[in-house]
Amino acid sequence: MLTRLQTPLILVAVVGLSLQVTIAQKGFDTNSQSRGLLWGWGHSWKHGWPGYGKTRTDLAFLAFHPQMGWFVADRLELYGEATLLLYHEPHLEISSGLVGMAGRYHFRNDRRWVPYVTLGAGLLWTSLDVLEIDRVFNFQVLYGGGIRFIPEKGPGWIFELRNHHISNAGTAGENIGINAGTILIGIDWILR
Repeated sequence: MLTRLQTPLILVAVVGLSLQVTIAQKGFDTNSQSRGLLWGWGHSWKHGWPGYGKTRTDLAFLAFHPQMGWFVADRLELYGEATLLLYHEPHLEISSGLVGMAGRYHFRNDRRWVPYVTLGAGLLWTSLDVLEIDRVFNFQVLYGGGIRFIPEKGPGWIFELRNHHISNAGTAGENIGINAGTILIGIDWILR
């Protein structure tokens, strides 16, 4: 026969065990894929890519990034994303391109809240006419970190802080480059 104290302890142990099993089933693995829509805001800054991008022009933009990804290891996701930047400072301009090679390394794959780091590169067309870039066609490099919220069913959320670097990789002019600190939020689907 159970005492009054033993019954709640057994109940807590059973609930705790079922929560651990549920959390462990929320992860992703090499059979998973991702789809996402991120949007946000960015502003130029003097930091970012080491040795490049001492940005002096005051730039601000709205960002939109649809993404597709594939998990190639339990914690490593390779993805691609489209880039659409709508500049509103110093004047109305547009940039668009593709980050064709990007990856996210997730520090865990068995929790609802999953932190990660990201790195990617691609091509970018821009109508910007600023002293930091000398071409219409440029390269873009991004790096940063974020956190994913992965629910049991349906879409999750993704929050990311990144540095977005634009330059011509030394193919024309002085190649100062542009760095922008960017804050992104989005909807994210993990397809298991």
